[in-house]
Amino acid sequence: MNVPVRSSLASVSSHDTTHLTPSQREWLTATRSTIVGLTLAADMSTSADRVVVVGAGVSGLAVARELAPDYDVVVLDKGGVAADTSSRASGMISLSLEPFPDGWATFALDQFRELDGRGVFSFTERETVRLVPKEDAEKYTDEAPTGGEFLTRNELLNQFPDSFGDLSAYGGGLVYDGTGYLDALDYAMTLKWQAEKAGAGIFRDHEVTGLRVDDGTVTGVDTEYGPIDADHVVYATGWKTRELLAEYVELPVRPLRWNALVVEPESPLPDDCPLGSEPTMRVYWRPTRRGDVLVGGNEHLLSDPEGTPMGVQSSFRETVLEDVAPLLNGVDGGTVRREDCCPTADCASPDGLPIIDAPDEAPDGLVVVTGLHGRGVMLSPVTGRAVRSLVTGEKAPFPTSGFELARFEDRSADFEYRSHWD
Repeated sequence: MNVPVRSSLASVSSHDTTHLTPSQREWLTATRSTIVGLTLAADMSTSADRVVVVGAGVSGLAVARELAPDYDVVVLDKGGVAADTSSRASGMISLSLEPFPDGWATFALDQFRELDGRGVFSFTERETVRLVPKEDAEKYTDEAPTGGEFLTRNELLNQFPDSFGDLSAYGGGLVYDGTGYLDALDYAMTLKWQAEKAGAGIFRDHEVTGLRVDDGTVTGVDTEYGPIDADHVVYATGWKTRELLAEYVELPVRPLRWNALVVEPESPLPDDCPLGSEPTMRVYWRPTRRGDVLVGGNEHLLSDPEGTPMGVQSSFRETVLEDVAPLLNGVDGGTVRREDCCPTADCASPDGLPIIDAPDEAPDGLVVVTGLHGRGVMLSPVTGRAVRSLVTGEKAPFPTSGFELARFEDRSADFEYRSHWD
């Protein structure tokens, strides 16, 4: 593996730091440690194939966790670990409400349950209630959608007596099991811990500047510190993957942003408060461990994510405070404690499903993970195992044809947004 960073290492090691400020010395110390770590990773002698994962968000970390027991895995990110979209994820896991093949939902839910209690991760299972307006209630009185149970408004209020507020506009709700919530950053850090425990090297502040290809086969990546050899390269870089790999493959994805507010009620929501959604407003909510409520929604495409100010749109804030808050007990009149959105953007695909593939037209050894469509955390166990299947040739325990790039004839990024609510 060719990583010519020793001259840089010698330079920062011998540098006179007496003239630097404390913060500059702290930065230099961190830089030395990072370069030393990468140099050591470069010197590791191993007979295993090397996999470089570009991107240390939840998807990249899930891939590293899956591959590290059997491969020499190096994860590189130009920023931090789970420092962008992943860290802002709602953590709502509503697999049984999503248009996924059954195998995806079952596998992901089993993985969240198995990981619960390890590292700093916990998965809290709660029902999800999708409210049904009065005029639509008759559709479900005889038969609810697969996986759901219809309860009238009075039945909802009896089953969750301290959770709801004013439901006078609703005939009831569809109640789903197999849902819950997690803290996205705790989850990411636990994936990182498990991957590193299995031998992966995960490095922040290491920008990958290009893919190295020889005669149609991946040979590694170029980084700001020099080239790194690899047998396989996995790009898990969200909407930026389209531009980063434009020379090799065309990916029909574009940037997407969500908004979220955390509201502290006048008194904490009860421990058994369900997750919920209101489809006419296109919002969802979940309780937090401290009894607050996180309300998310307002997904919209961005033409210039890095040039668009990061912030919650005023129209969404008004919807939450004026229309959503009265639906939950004590939230109307609560206090907004946080406003959030993806710092750059999430990533949309034309059909709302991910692209996880080793495309035929791409160099051998290249795997792409993109177009998670706001479901990156929810589907991360599936993402990790699907990539493992592509790298190893093992059969995944769920259908994977729905991930293939070949399903799209038109590969342009000029497509209409397919909402979660449609």
